[in-house]
Amino acid sequence: MQQLLTDQVCHNFSAENPPALQVQSGEVFSVTTTDRFREVSKTDPDFTKSEIVRSMNGPIYVEGVKAGETLKVEFLSMAPAETRAYVLVLPGHGALGGQISAFQMETVEVTKETAVFANGASIPIRPMLGLIGVAPEEGEASMSSTGPFGGLMSLTDMTAGSTLYLPVFHEGAFLSMGDSHLAMGEGEATSSAVEGSMSITMRASASEDVRVEGPLVVSPDHVITFGRGATMEEAAHTATNGMADLLMAKLDISPAEAAMLIGCAADLRTALALYPPYSMKMLMPRSTLPL
Repeated sequence: MQQLLTDQVCHNFSAENPPALQVQSGEVFSVTTTDRFREVSKTDPDFTKSEIVRSMNGPIYVEGVKAGETLKVEFLSMAPAETRAYVLVLPGHGALGGQISAFQMETVEVTKETAVFANGASIPIRPMLGLIGVAPEEGEASMSSTGPFGGLMSLTDMTAGSTLYLPVFHEGAFLSMGDSHLAMGEGEATSSAVEGSMSITMRASASEDVRVEGPLVVSPDHVITFGRGATMEEAAHTATNGMADLLMAKLDISPAEAAMLIGCAADLRTALALYPPYSMKMLMPRSTLPL
């Protein structure tokens, strides 16, 4: 099985980045994400200028995937790659930023099941990817941006057993990923999640049955649409409209019927409440919307 290693990185989404790995459509491969905070000083509030913090793994060139198609990315397994990870807080950052007087970063001990803080608090790990996308249609896109190509989505549903669909704008797709979290509360409402290196087994291929114009996630239980905006209301409207469009297309129903289903069955949740632009997601049970 081919492997993409921690030091094979890029700093933006772009078809101009030389491929770090080339796989065939449908081939299973592994990625070990970069431990982005390993070189950050626990007392350095200017850590964001670090090159490794501003990096992600890739790009991966998927042979046989053409522009105009949809890329299907299946997450087969996710697990911690190290026994340590990091959690940090910043003054003025997130919902509790006004109560934080100085930058602080803590090393967290990680097992296959838990993350243990220095104060003894233990939480279950839930490995997920915060950041993944393909090369955008034109030029390059920063790691912190989102768009039809994917990007910074912070979806806790981007985990083992789920599938991500993305539109392809360039032959080979140029898939890149990062911001791996070993645990994250919905919304990542303060300053960070449990940030650490992760081992992922995955498969990327040209989708034969699903076509999308923007990111779509299918988990074992839900179909998930995504929205981002300057306000949470704007992000919520985008995610909701995306779900309505999907329902109308797949179930051949009217806007009114889609609105009824959404109001009765869909869950609207926060994806990223940490800072603007904010992200929201809508989850519809697969029993209602089979995909």
